Amino acid sequence: MNSITRKILLIILAILLMACMAAGDEVEIDPDADVNVTVNAPEYVSEDTFEVTMDVTEIIDFDSGQFDLKYDPDVLKVLKEEAGDIDDTEISIDGHKHIPDDDYDRYRVLFNIPGADGVSGSGYLAKITFEVVGGTGDTSAIDVITDSDEGAEPNLAEADADEITANWFGTTVTIGTAPPESAGTPTPTPTGTPVVNATPDEQESVSVPMPAETLVTESLELSSNPSGLTARAEGASAVAVPGASSESLEDGGFPDIPASCDIIPIYSLVGLLALLYAIIQFK
Repeated sequence: MNSITRKILLIILAILLMACMAAGDEVEIDPDADVNVTVNAPEYVSEDTFEVTMDVTEIIDFDSGQFDLKYDPDVLKVLKEEAGDIDDTEISIDGHKHIPDDDYDRYRVLFNIPGADGVSGSGYLAKITFEVVGGTGDTSAIDVITDSDEGAEPNLAEADADEITANWFGTTVTIGTAPPESAGTPTPTPTGTPVVNATPDEQESVSVPMPAETLVTESLELSSNPSGLTARAEGASAVAVPGASSESLEDGGFPDIPASCDIIPIYSLVGLLALLYAIIQFK
């Protein structure tokens, strides 16, 4: 194997490594986890402050826990935290700590149910109030740190100190108002095709579009009539596009065209074959 082939293989290995690292950044979901904890925040924020709750559903014998939230300090700032509530039982805040970092800030919250045997049900572990310090259009993730290299891992515990396993889901907020919902493109109303050589009264009475087959037939029959050019043109459009359904043409719409995603596997296969051919040529 010559040096050029080695370099090509090293490049391929580097690309595969980066793809694996990118996949590792995705949230890992444990299907066997006891509960799911979700950062419940508005998608768009137009006020100076807003509240975030750490929602949890169907937790059993919960007693205590903690988590670290991370966020962009150029966009958001934590103002305060408040007790949570599960099944009408208050989840007291035992402690909190703001931890600045280079890329993001962390806010640690510790909570507990004092003097209780644990609580079961649904609700939220804590409520946190954020202040908006960024400008319109700025975005910030609000995530729970689950990597020990970034901060303290979250944990939940039962009254007897047994761990409650959980999936932790973050969110993203955008400063500003939500864009208006698109009303969509109105469906055009099909217009009637006037009968060739008909009187004005007969043309007004026609309101149903003629099938494409009829248009083609009439174009052949009226080939000697100059006014039949319109019919021939419409008939030609019906047969010019392979795979076009007569229904879509009758409704005044466009013929069905394959989606671009159907071509992606073909391009991928061609690219792979080209790469293998290049490696063989360099040997």
